[in-house]
Amino acid sequence: MINSHLNALRLGFSTKQADIIQSVGLDKYLQHQLDAKVLVKEPLFIANSPKSLAEFRTIREAVKGNEEEIQKIVQYINQTNFQFKAWALQRFDESEYPLLEKIALFFQNHFVVTLQSVRVPYWVYLHYQTIHQHALGNYKTLVKEMVYSNALIKYLDNQQNVKNKINENLGRELLELFTLGEGHYTEQDIKNVARALAGLSFGKEKGMYRPLLKDNAAKTIFGSTGNFDASDAIDLIFEKPQVAYFLAEKVLKWFFFDQPPKHLIEKYGKVLLQHQYELKPFFQKMFTEECQHTQGGNQIKNPLVFFLQVHHDLNITPNYKLLAFILKNQAMDIYDQPNVKGWKGGKEWLTSQTYADRNQFIDFLIDGNEMFKKQLAKRLERFEVGTIDLLPKLVCNNPKNAATILEELTNRMIFETNPEMVSELNQILKYDFDPKSANAQQSMLRVYQYLAKSPEFQII
Repeated sequence: MINSHLNALRLGFSTKQADIIQSVGLDKYLQHQLDAKVLVKEPLFIANSPKSLAEFRTIREAVKGNEEEIQKIVQYINQTNFQFKAWALQRFDESEYPLLEKIALFFQNHFVVTLQSVRVPYWVYLHYQTIHQHALGNYKTLVKEMVYSNALIKYLDNQQNVKNKINENLGRELLELFTLGEGHYTEQDIKNVARALAGLSFGKEKGMYRPLLKDNAAKTIFGSTGNFDASDAIDLIFEKPQVAYFLAEKVLKWFFFDQPPKHLIEKYGKVLLQHQYELKPFFQKMFTEECQHTQGGNQIKNPLVFFLQVHHDLNITPNYKLLAFILKNQAMDIYDQPNVKGWKGGKEWLTSQTYADRNQFIDFLIDGNEMFKKQLAKRLERFEVGTIDLLPKLVCNNPKNAATILEELTNRMIFETNPEMVSELNQILKYDFDPKSANAQQSMLRVYQYLAKSPEFQII
């Protein structure tokens, strides 16, 4: 059972799927997850929002000079953005295919766009939808689709990239962040890739070239010369094997290791190359082999995994708007990364402040704190978060006595113990503990509180 809980965290956002993994086995579970074909249905709040920057500007122009109406529009966009975050979190948590959602979130952090910068939530929705459609397809195809994303064009200013007035933002990030990584191209390559992207601007559902703004002169990229466009440039980039190793390293970081071993980067990079950048066999190979390892401790939990695990461990139905707010304070603002490089992960997830905030939340759940709850409710009032009464209930499968409860919780939560921890746990839940007593639940919650605040619980 230890391994199934560990793999549930690796392959999803909590230990929610642990029993299923244990029941059907890892191979069948992975097959089910990677065979997923999920339709992303447009939510109502997106359907009713502006569909383009032009539409957004028209709405603002209509109330120009009326400060009160302008503020209403700003508030509406802010609320829509917040709804988007909550909607995404609900999908991550409630989906039958959490692995697909975790892969999709990886690619969103790879091809970063932000609600705050794009300013058209509909475009960000289309960005998410496109990733979902191609997350288990071909990586080269996904890169090409992303370059034509209105959201990405806006986020990286490619609408300003035109013939004879080149903006290199998208061209540079296409090389540095999406495909090759630093040090595997020249400044001339950046310039000419950017020229290949010149004139690519907003379209109705996806980007399109403006013929008069397109650069039709010859360009030289990695030694090849021609009148290249975006698709041609990406084809030339993918002739370099480094693309496979760069992606393999980032995927290993997202799912398994804060510092991936070089031999694994090479191993899975070769798998990508052998399968011509088909993602499904790449993920299948990596997840099947890396999930065989029962030893945890290679990765600091990101805030999303930490807080969803706590919610499901304690049988609390998540308030997704509240969760969006908590994640923002934990430096994991969904669809609003700090910059184009996305969340760095690793030690960045666990500063002294975020660790203290995690512990404060655990104390709030177990001990209660009316003043803290009122302060939180006041800060979230404008987002219509609703109730923040979080009532924990800890269920153990074998609550026979103190020893069985402690064994189950430590196996479920931290995967390994040390003598000092065992001694302190035995003080919290003494050997003569009666699981049928009136205060049994509160006593078990004290054990959970201790374990959830331990350094060991912060890692996978």
